[in-house]
Amino acid sequence: MKLAKIAVAVAMLAGLAVAEEKTPSKFVRVTGTSEVKVIPDRAVIEVGVEKQDPSASVAKHAEDAAARRILAALRSNGIDEKDIQTTYLWLQPRSSYTKKERIYYFVASQTLTVTVRDISKLDTLLEAMVRAGGNRIDSITYETSDMRKYRDQARELAVRAAREKAEALAKALGQDIGRAQQIEEADLSYRYGGLMANTAFEYEAPAKSRGPSLAAGQKTISASVTVQFELN
Repeated sequence: MKLAKIAVAVAMLAGLAVAEEKTPSKFVRVTGTSEVKVIPDRAVIEVGVEKQDPSASVAKHAEDAAARRILAALRSNGIDEKDIQTTYLWLQPRSSYTKKERIYYFVASQTLTVTVRDISKLDTLLEAMVRAGGNRIDSITYETSDMRKYRDQARELAVRAAREKAEALAKALGQDIGRAQQIEEADLSYRYGGLMANTAFEYEAPAKSRGPSLAAGQKTISASVTVQFELN
C-alpha cells in the first residue's frame, strides 16, 4: 500500500512538472537595426592593360611592357609593393570580320588591383597609370580602414534600438521587460553603400584648375539584431 501511495505521488509531481514545462513563458521578441555613416579613407582600383596582335608573342610582350610601366608609375607615386597585386592575366585568340574577311589575332590582358591609402592621390594615380599604358579601368571601390570599429558601433546601436523598441511595446501594455533570453544577429555582411565605378576605356586627366574629378561620398555600415526579452 505504501508503495502504491508513493507511486501516485511521483506521478502527480511528474504531471505538475510537465504542466509547468508546457506553460508558455511571457516574452517580447523585437528586431533592432542601425546604420553608421562613414567617410572612406582608402580606395581600391582595378586597372588593366590590353594589347592585340596577329602574333601571340608580340601581343604578350606589348602587354608585359605596358604592365611594367604601370608598376613603375605606381611605385614612383609612393604606392607600396604590398598594395599592388596582379589579379587577372590571360592570352586568348580572337577573330573579327573586315570587309567580309575573317581576321585572326591574339589579345593579351592583365589586371592590377591597387590599394590607395591616400584617396587625395586618386586623380594623379589614374593619370599616371593611363599615361604608362593602362587602357582599361575596371572599377574604383571606396573603403574604410577601420571596419571593425564601425561594425562594433553599428552592432551596439542595433542592440540599443531593439531594447528601446521592446520597452516601448511593454509600456504600451502596462508592463516592463526583464532580462534578455535570446539574441540573434542577422548576416548583413555589414553591407556598405557607396560609389563603385564601372568599366571605362577612356580617361581624361583633370586639369588642376578643375579640381578633383572623383567623389568618395559616404559608406553605410548596417547591423540588425533580434532579441527576446522576458515580459514582466
